[in-house]
Amino acid sequence: MLEGKSVVQARAYDWSHFIIQKAPAGVITMDGQGRITTCNPAAEEITGYSEEQILGRLAQDVMHCREDEGCPVILAMRGQDIESQETVLLNGSGQEVPVMLRAFALKDARGVKLGGVIIFQDLTSVKHLEKERRHLVNMFAHDLKTPVVGMAGLIRRLLQGKSGPLSAEQISSLQVVDHSLKSLENLITTFLEYARLDLHLFTPLPSAIQVEEECQEIIRSLLPVGEARGVALTTEFPPEILVVQADPLLFRRALENLLGNAIKYAPPQTSVLLQVQISDKEVRFAVKDQGPGISQEDVPHIFEIFYRGKGAGKEQGFGLGLATVKRIIDAHGGRIWVDSTPKGTTFFFTLPLEPEETSQPL
Repeated sequence: MLEGKSVVQARAYDWSHFIIQKAPAGVITMDGQGRITTCNPAAEEITGYSEEQILGRLAQDVMHCREDEGCPVILAMRGQDIESQETVLLNGSGQEVPVMLRAFALKDARGVKLGGVIIFQDLTSVKHLEKERRHLVNMFAHDLKTPVVGMAGLIRRLLQGKSGPLSAEQISSLQVVDHSLKSLENLITTFLEYARLDLHLFTPLPSAIQVEEECQEIIRSLLPVGEARGVALTTEFPPEILVVQADPLLFRRALENLLGNAIKYAPPQTSVLLQVQISDKEVRFAVKDQGPGISQEDVPHIFEIFYRGKGAGKEQGFGLGLATVKRIIDAHGGRIWVDSTPKGTTFFFTLPLEPEETSQPL
């Protein structure tokens, strides 16, 4: 009987208070007038105030929100829910603290507002890491790419005979160096492209793209690559003219990458199909090959940076291409996914037929 009684007591115990006190994010509750009723240790640490200092005070005073429409605390007090909004708080020492904040009203069964809750997480370490990543990108752009481009230009001048005649052995050696520098230059460029997309360092510039016309141009540019590997390129388009709003350079980059990968892994004497269909308010693109497929173990990770699946074989690469493609499609409000079997792989992505009201920055 004692054991049964302890189980009942454990069930009756209010674990919510314990969980809130141990939560890694700051939690503040408010009454109907917006005055703070409770706060946890994480909230004390982030705001720089002790519980005794802030109990009973207006939440917007402690969180240093302005009396305007943009204050998430005030909006929560008015009954609105705030979903994951990034903002900056001024703590008790006058220091700015970047936080990810959520706020929502507490209501009873009849919908009467009883108070509100603010949940916020310190982003200082995240912002520091982001700053270091930006420094790394700048280092690649200036301290690494610039000398590589300079060396490549010098090697090409030598190969063109600008500094005098070369022997066959010298030409052969310089061609090897030139090829290696081109590979290194391409790797640096691809990394910078991915990093700038990931760090939101530039925004796409959408314009009207006639889908079939743009796709056919990309196909024509890849025909020599396909012919060299014995792979045919085919297309299927709907009868109607489709127009999407997208950045032309980024759209081309994404589709070229998917088609290039399909050609790379397709066996000789097979084909790669680019299929375009309209579905509701979006255009769906499909790139299909007849290659060996992607392991189901690798599929969930295929768009991760630097991920190289077991099926990559001897093909060179660093896993940057597909990660970059995903960033491009996400930035245009689309979706991307993959379907693979031992008989072939299909990469799908969508783009909206009409631009979204709020564009998503890269």
